Amino acid sequence: MDNALIRALVCLALLWSVTVRAEEGRPDAAARSRTVLLLGDSLIVTSFGESLEQLLNAQPGLRAVRRAKSSTGLARPDFFDWMKVGREEVERHQPDVVVVILGGNDGQGLTDEQGKAKVQWGVSGWEAAYQQRATEFLRTLSAPGRKVLWVELPFTGLPRFERKLEIIRRVLREAVRSDSASTHLETRPFFVDARGHLLREAPVEGFRKPMRLRMADGVHFTVAGGRYFANKVHPVVMSLLEAPPEQAVAPIGTGSREAGSTSLVPSPLVRGTP
Repeated sequence: MDNALIRALVCLALLWSVTVRAEEGRPDAAARSRTVLLLGDSLIVTSFGESLEQLLNAQPGLRAVRRAKSSTGLARPDFFDWMKVGREEVERHQPDVVVVILGGNDGQGLTDEQGKAKVQWGVSGWEAAYQQRATEFLRTLSAPGRKVLWVELPFTGLPRFERKLEIIRRVLREAVRSDSASTHLETRPFFVDARGHLLREAPVEGFRKPMRLRMADGVHFTVAGGRYFANKVHPVVMSLLEAPPEQAVAPIGTGSREAGSTSLVPSPLVRGTP
């Protein structure tokens, strides 16, 4: 056989082999990596964010990344600009779902990026200005097919702090409900007992006895408390990942739909349980 023909046949065989191996190594669309981006303040920095990231990264084909900064929120972009950071993070990671928990530090006057005061806390225009800021932040995170899960600030049982948080929760809830790609997760049922009192201890996966959920400040979570909270939020994130792009409903709760968005209220069956 002609040497040139032999060389040609060998080249064709090698080319076919490389092509087959490439096809065998190419993942199906369903198996391709999906990304969840976690954004927030110290609750994402510490045990809740750590535990949720670990739970998500344990899922095959799923990648979770965190960007967090303690003592931050939407009120003081001169200290930390979540609009800018949020835009950078979604552009860098192109997430399928963004999980946000913010607002605990926002019970104060609003400033602009240069630190100039815009609206003082407690005046009549604060709520409208803060809601507009939250709406703009949601728009910054949005993209076709992407979903945003806004996790409500957990109930603390601290009277003075709760007076501020009640206002912030309400404003954020309305902002999220006005965004068609966003879902609001109500978290109060996770942290109250059957009588509506603050849940201080609960059974937590990986621990033999009920564990204390909060640190001494009453706001931040212990290691066990962070895992407890993450175990509640994790199924909601997974439901959003599995739902079609036009849906934002997680099956573990009952939701009320307003303005095309969803608010998830966990079932009473999970109240006070791990």
